[in-house]
Amino acid sequence: MDTDTADELDQLRARAYGPAADIHTDAAAQLRLRELEDLARGRDDEPDTRANGDSGGHLADAASMLVAAPPVAAPPVAAPPVAEIAEPERGKASPAAASTASDAVPASRGRLSRTVRLLWPASILATAAVAAAVTYGLVAMTPVSVSSGAPQIATLTPQSSGVKVPAGWFGAGPSSRTWEFYGLTLFETSAGMFGGTGNDCLMVVTTADLPEEGESTDNWSVSGISNGACGAGAFPATLEIAVDSSAPEELRAAFPDSTLQFVKRGDDIGVFQDKH
Repeated sequence: MDTDTADELDQLRARAYGPAADIHTDAAAQLRLRELEDLARGRDDEPDTRANGDSGGHLADAASMLVAAPPVAAPPVAAPPVAEIAEPERGKASPAAASTASDAVPASRGRLSRTVRLLWPASILATAAVAAAVTYGLVAMTPVSVSSGAPQIATLTPQSSGVKVPAGWFGAGPSSRTWEFYGLTLFETSAGMFGGTGNDCLMVVTTADLPEEGESTDNWSVSGISNGACGAGAFPATLEIAVDSSAPEELRAAFPDSTLQFVKRGDDIGVFQDKH
């Protein structure tokens, strides 16, 4: 087979099997394709009638052969999108569908591999950024327990009678409620001892340090325990005292070597103990 004939065979094969196959509409081209393929396989025993000028007879033979031989079917064209290939199988596919999917695999793999190559560096950078952020957070912020875990030893309720706190003393008002606990008096105030204001401030002092009723509170000082705090937002008023030599004797006897915490929740005060 010479070069021109080989080129012609390649062109006819492209029309028969290529993506834009159209040979099924050209009977003469189909016949010529069969002749050249037989020639390429070494099975062409008939002389080329065109060399003798018998083109009319050749076309007549081609027409008669087309009656007996069906046209060459066009092969599947174009691969389905990646999404169709990746979709889970929902039933048994037909042979034609299976053939189309298998033909489309190389193209889809190429697209997927290019996508992976593009996304792989980005994923490495994202992972490194997350790891750096977590490491920085662990180094820059030391976790602190939100609760001491100290047991609650008592719940105080407001006293309807007993000691009275003079209005204006450490911010107490005429109707400030009071609570008693082993020689201590806790009462509502309008401001914290060390700053802060609000509607839920609390003060604790040694009961013996309270002014007598009617006694002037100007320039008044205390020698025992004194502390104050205010709540803020969702956080209640909370204050702590150490049970040391400044504490009332009955408090030292009941809770030696301890630290006490008072947490105001509504009308009640919870008492928590941390024993040294």
